[in-house]
Amino acid sequence: MVFKIAGWIISFEQARTWFDRQEYKHDHFGDDVVGIALNRWFEERNIDYLWAVVTDYPRGSRHAVIVLVRRRREDPKSTVSHYYRVRELDADREVKKQVMEETGLSDEDLPWVTVVDPFFMN
Repeated sequence: MVFKIAGWIISFEQARTWFDRQEYKHDHFGDDVVGIALNRWFEERNIDYLWAVVTDYPRGSRHAVIVLVRRRREDPKSTVSHYYRVRELDADREVKKQVMEETGLSDEDLPWVTVVDPFFMN
C-alpha cells in the first residue's frame, strides 16, 4: 500500500509568475516556502480542489517541483515501484483551464503526473 497523488507539475518560477499575474506579494518567498504560500493563497480564495505539494519528480531525481494535486489516496494495490497511474478526467481539465487562464501557461506547460509516496515515507 502506498499514498499517491495526481495533478499537474509546475516549477517554482511558474508559481511565482502566477503570483505576479494575480498581484499576490511573494518577493520574500524562497523555494522552500512557495508551496506553503500557494496552499495559503488557495485557502484565502476558498479553493479547496487544489493542494500544492513540493516533491522530487521523477522520484529520486533530487529535482524539486510543485504538484498541483487534484486527487490523492492510499492505494492498497500499488507499491513505490509498481503502481497504477491516475487518469486526468474532464473535471480535472476544467480546473486546468482556470489554472492556464490565471497563470498564462499552456496545456503543454502543465503535464499531468501520478506521484507515489510524495513524502518519501516508504
